[in-house]
Amino acid sequence: MQKKIYSLFVLLAIFSFVAITPSAFADHMKVDIDMAIGSSVPGCEENNMCYMPNMVTLDIGGEATWNNIDAAAHTVTSGIPSGEVGTVFDSGLMASGETFLWIFE
Repeated sequence: MQKKIYSLFVLLAIFSFVAITPSAFADHMKVDIDMAIGSSVPGCEENNMCYMPNMVTLDIGGEATWNNIDAAAHTVTSGIPSGEVGTVFDSGLMASGETFLWIFE
């Protein structure tokens, strides 16, 4: 039983590495980020499911595009809740189907 658990863990680790590796070596000039369907309901932040993907890498001069694929309106605002917000970018209210483009300078 314990051998099966270890085997499953190793298999999961290998799969995770294979799935992540291509993005680690990808071009970091453009990234699309979707506001997850249902992310207007509180709780998505607890498991990092509000944005897909929830973490990205972007080079200087690169473009990030947020797509509101949810049925509710959303905003995209830079900063952290305990500090200054919106000093780098702020999308304003985005209706369903709208996008927000930001260029990292």
